[in-house]
Amino acid sequence: MVRDQAESAADVAREMPASAGHVVHEQAAQAEQAVREQAEKAGQERARQARKTEREQARQAHDQARERYEGLTKAELSDRLAERDLPKTGNVDELTERLIEDDSK
Repeated sequence: MVRDQAESAADVAREMPASAGHVVHEQAAQAEQAVREQAEKAGQERARQARKTEREQARQAHDQARERYEGLTKAELSDRLAERDLPKTGNVDELTERLIEDDSK
């Protein structure tokens, strides 16, 4: 009986390093997965910030382009459109937008 208990204890002692190794391996795999997920989230955040910056820059460029036509009358805007062979119909905002769009080409 003592021999059986000793062999049982020896078996358990032999299995412990393998079991501990498995736990360490699992923890390492989980840590690697967490790092990958964190890197992915960081990449997504950078992409979101880049899109936001791009939209802001486009809005600023549009506003600057619009300033060129501020204060012009509908007739003056129509004349500029006619010079470019563009449609001259619409309200002041539509005419201005048409000129801005043409400027950006």
